[in-house]
Amino acid sequence: MAALRLPKIRNNPSKIQLERISHVYFDHEDMGSFEEFAKNFGFVEIGRDKDLTFYRGYGKDPYCYVARKVPKGGKAYKGAAFVAQTQGDFDKAAALDGAETTDLIHPGGGRLVTLKTPSGFYLYVLYGQQERQVSEPAPPSATVENLGLPNGSFKKQRLGEFQRFHPGPAMIHKLGHVGYILNNWYEEADWYTSNFNFVPTDVQWHPQDENVDVIAFIHLDLGERYSDHHSLFLARAQPGDHDHMHHTSYEVEDFDTQLLGHEWLANKKYHSVWGVGRHILGSQIFDYWRDTSGFTIEHYTDGDLVNVNTDTVRSQAGPLAIWGPELPKDFSEDHSVV
Repeated sequence: MAALRLPKIRNNPSKIQLERISHVYFDHEDMGSFEEFAKNFGFVEIGRDKDLTFYRGYGKDPYCYVARKVPKGGKAYKGAAFVAQTQGDFDKAAALDGAETTDLIHPGGGRLVTLKTPSGFYLYVLYGQQERQVSEPAPPSATVENLGLPNGSFKKQRLGEFQRFHPGPAMIHKLGHVGYILNNWYEEADWYTSNFNFVPTDVQWHPQDENVDVIAFIHLDLGERYSDHHSLFLARAQPGDHDHMHHTSYEVEDFDTQLLGHEWLANKKYHSVWGVGRHILGSQIFDYWRDTSGFTIEHYTDGDLVNVNTDTVRSQAGPLAIWGPELPKDFSEDHSVV
């Protein structure tokens, strides 16, 4: 019988050390519709190269989303890229079975190793890319006219100053994580955690069987430095379901930005999937949408941070949110398949 429960997982120097998630690749049939959606979602277009369009946030990565125009019937998720910590880590990735190494001519340059996970998803390891110089005194915003300190019930910090906003998109800071629905869940989780510095933050078991793990929130172990609660979300597929990318997630600045972005997208008549709400594991305030190709895409803010001193927590799978709308019955389904 295949293994159903993850063992205790720790990082060690023999593994490929990744620094952060960088960007994702998607193929879209109707690029005109997607370009309009991307602008309204909060991406900034930075350039085009033949059939590729590059989008960034206001973080250090030159781009966090690469869209490619493809013929009808070709839309697809094409994988996520992670930044290697050192040249040595990049070389380790290049030595893995099936690895292909290429030079990037995209903005920022660098080199890229292309890998395939056991389930057939692309994973890329990036090194040598020139990062953006981020020196803004405050995060750029399409919605803020004036933002002061919050006034709590007892602690009043904003005196004689007004909070002022206007409608607009929720501008993206960075790519935060990517989630997958998987039939060979254990094999996929083992591949990530055996080869790289991925360590589960939270693992949840099936409500009827504590020995069957069904969900893992997995972070990059950076030692004493803190990283996001998870860069990967892996969920076991329901019987009869197929492997698919579930969602990609992008950080925004704060709750006001989140809600203003929600209203902006709703007024543009885009498809709201689930939100706004607050997750339990990871703590993020979430807002899930469906892009014009049917892929689920998320805004989040106020997520947890963890480091090497954060133990993996095991629990029973249950509600995903402490507050927010009811979870849609089709939330885990692949809506990019027509």
